[in-house]
Amino acid sequence: MAQSFPADVIVLDEDALLHARLARGKKGPRIVQAKSYRLGANTFVPAVVTPQLTNESSLADAVRRLRVETGRWDSASVLLPDSWFRMNILELPVLPESAKDAEDMVRWSLKRTMPLDPMLLRIRYEVLSRTPSHTRVLAVSAIEQTLAAIEKVFATAGIDVILIEPIGVNIWNAITTREPNTSRDRIFFYVRDGEFTTAVFRGSQPMFIRSRNLKGERTIEQEIKLSASYLRDTLQTDSVEQCYLSGSANGELSSVIAAQFHAPVRTVSLADLSDGWPDGADPYESELAACTGVFTS
Repeated sequence: MAQSFPADVIVLDEDALLHARLARGKKGPRIVQAKSYRLGANTFVPAVVTPQLTNESSLADAVRRLRVETGRWDSASVLLPDSWFRMNILELPVLPESAKDAEDMVRWSLKRTMPLDPMLLRIRYEVLSRTPSHTRVLAVSAIEQTLAAIEKVFATAGIDVILIEPIGVNIWNAITTREPNTSRDRIFFYVRDGEFTTAVFRGSQPMFIRSRNLKGERTIEQEIKLSASYLRDTLQTDSVEQCYLSGSANGELSSVIAAQFHAPVRTVSLADLSDGWPDGADPYESELAACTGVFTS
């Protein structure tokens, strides 16, 4: 387990807070505590890109109950649903040397993809590749006001939030630490109630990543088929080594993915990613898998 990260991870959703405490195991992180706390109605309400925290007292009450039950600790990582972020792979000119100027270039390039002022976003980006003429960047962004409001609630309780990241990205981080290196294509699906994430990796490089809300117009099976058609046409994903499926999945969905990509499908299991977990944690398998992914960087 990486020493640079605190042992406590919080997974937030519209209506619940999940706390996990991890420790070093023989082969990887071990989950020693895991408990969910309900949030009050309308703690978060829908907004553009990231839901808005409108009932800070509800979140603060859940954090207080958590602290009473778990004792004193002063820092944590926070994971949020993928749909609360925008994840973009950008093709940009050569980035400026100045970190601020580079971030400004990334920020304004996002203006073409979002119906809002990019200055409202908190942005984290990673350079994927460089050539003499352009830079390929993965940018993850969310509304600054919401993230700052979440951090404020935890800070008031004496907890420093050291990172805020998407759940799905950290499930993938956890998977790749246990998988052999490859140069071929791998496809990752993370399915939750009301949303799903699709990502394509060529070797270790992300080629495509998108999280979408499910609005009832199409079934998840139909969405998977549309995604497969798009990826075949756009990325020529004709030779897929492995597909991974996490979240509220079932055998039928695995069969749909296998048929679309002509590749084996592995359902992500917490048993493959953690050295142990407490009784009663099974309903939070995907979220806890993401918690283990925090400790892979």
